[in-house]
Amino acid sequence: MILNKIQQKALHIINEPCLILAGAGSGKTSVIINKVVTLITIYQYDPKKIFAVTFTNKAAKEIELRLFKRLTIKQIQDITISTFHSLGLKIIRSEYKCLGLKSNFTLFDESEQLRLLKNITRSMKNCNVFFLKKLLYQISYWKNRLLNPNLARKYTNSSVDKQYIFFYEKYDSFLKQHNILDFNDLIFLPTILLKNNINIRLRWQKKIQYLLVDEYQDINISQYELIKLLCGYNSNFTVVGDNDQSIYSWRGAQQKIFYLLKYDFPNLNIIKMEQNYRSSGCILHAANILISNNANFFNKKLFSKLDYGNKIYIIMSINEIYEAQKIITYIKNHKKKNNKKYKDYAILYRSNYQVKVVESELIYQNIPYYIHSGRSFFDLLEIKDLLAYLRLIINHNDDLAFLRIINTPNRRIGLVTLKKLKDFAHINKISLFVASTDKRIKLKLLKNVVLRLNNFSLWISELSSFLSYSPEKILKKVLQDTNYFSWISSCYNDVNISEKRIQDVIFFSEWFKKTLVGDCFNLPMKLEDVLIRFFCGDFNHPIQDNKNKKFDGLQLMTIHASKGLEFSVVCIIGVEEGTLPHKKSIMDGNITEERRLMYVGITRAKNQLLLSFCKKKKRFGIFVNLKPSRFLFELPKKEIFWVKYIAK
Repeated sequence: MILNKIQQKALHIINEPCLILAGAGSGKTSVIINKVVTLITIYQYDPKKIFAVTFTNKAAKEIELRLFKRLTIKQIQDITISTFHSLGLKIIRSEYKCLGLKSNFTLFDESEQLRLLKNITRSMKNCNVFFLKKLLYQISYWKNRLLNPNLARKYTNSSVDKQYIFFYEKYDSFLKQHNILDFNDLIFLPTILLKNNINIRLRWQKKIQYLLVDEYQDINISQYELIKLLCGYNSNFTVVGDNDQSIYSWRGAQQKIFYLLKYDFPNLNIIKMEQNYRSSGCILHAANILISNNANFFNKKLFSKLDYGNKIYIIMSINEIYEAQKIITYIKNHKKKNNKKYKDYAILYRSNYQVKVVESELIYQNIPYYIHSGRSFFDLLEIKDLLAYLRLIINHNDDLAFLRIINTPNRRIGLVTLKKLKDFAHINKISLFVASTDKRIKLKLLKNVVLRLNNFSLWISELSSFLSYSPEKILKKVLQDTNYFSWISSCYNDVNISEKRIQDVIFFSEWFKKTLVGDCFNLPMKLEDVLIRFFCGDFNHPIQDNKNKKFDGLQLMTIHASKGLEFSVVCIIGVEEGTLPHKKSIMDGNITEERRLMYVGITRAKNQLLLSFCKKKKRFGIFVNLKPSRFLFELPKKEIFWVKYIAK
């Protein structure tokens, strides 16, 4: 791609802070790639001191792959290209002693956090999953604002907040005692450390000669503080983002970070990339008019040199069944007429519940489709079991991993035994693993049960010895020693399901070994780093990613999931008041973010855009009258066409 003048200008802002406001489809990844190359080849930066940070492993991998065409393998391996959480992990790995950690710490995912909170709150009456999720959200909220339990207490007023603080303290104490981190700790801990320790801060500022940050609009306050601390007074950084695509406030992202950047770095250079290489002029004009209804500190106006294109279709339906039928009829006709593939089409929606009617109609009409649900291959029960084995092998203090696998497969260690073991561990302030080998446990349990516990613990210790000389053999030995494939077969009545699960485990085992050994493109990884990167979300779906490249199916996803993607034809369904914008956002007065969400959906379309709404929808068994979304009336009248009928 030949860079335009604005993009070229951005490449040569080196010794001052730079904010690139990259509009949708404006080629921001090309600018990031070219800036890295420019830093190394023209300005002679040491690749080891260049850090490029983004939000997903997929984005980081794309940057890495595109750099292969421009730099040597050695140069690319020297550059740190990672997610925010992997960068935090890198700092923690280097400074774990200063953080009071042991090198073999492990990480909790959300399901394990909820299990721990359930255990902590077991004395509460009426403690349900909604309370646990709210408590977990509150703990995450405090950590994302760099508040430990003591600091959080200063901001509590209500009795509910005080109760949350009480559980936050217990939760925090458990993690520290068992050498465990949660996902938020990967930003929280290094940020606090750099903030409080000037020597460590200066050391890391010296390590990072230049910092590039992608998807800047998605970062939260703690991530912003981490960027600021890592850059220091040198201010040699480039952040790339689009304030009009900030749609993750529920994850802590705030428009405030754009103002903070200007305030904290008065000499900030602002580059606006407004030329769009994706969408027709008609689609861009509609997007510009829509987003202009939001008050904005940084205004942009997208333009394109592509054809002006077709008008935007707005389709009204009686209900969601007719809506699905109309949309699918249009897609079938358009595909046949234009000789396209199904994967060129996307149906977008505000919330996941909307997809069921569309999916039913696609099945009825025998049309291939793929739902981007975000479910990871690594969330399969069998894979999580094996990950728990690996966690316990690395960190014997990981009690939740111990409980998950102690009877997987069955070792005839019952609930009564586990209750006594937990009580003993709690009284003596030791882990379940240590308790199972403690000589005093013989006084609490039957002799044969003690023998089973001892055998299990000795076996785990034996597996731990592989860490130093042959970690790639550990998983194979776990599968062999536990006769795990027979265990899977016994768990499912359906032979097809059990065989599918066995194949998944075999694939995972082979992939795992390859990751530890490395190849010509990837350096070998330590088992500890592989394990923690699972929980950072730093590995893509190893099966589905390959499948999607070949599979020709209609693409279904939420608008949130569509960010960063593009399709020839985009259909957004459910464009009604209460759906888009969402009812909760209307009540909270947060329409601006919903408008940005609509803007993101519109700018996914390259050639044709359809917007659809219903007059009625069934909710809780009752038909409810609906109004078309206010966003439809904010679009320019000359660019839209209200469709009354679509021929079958």
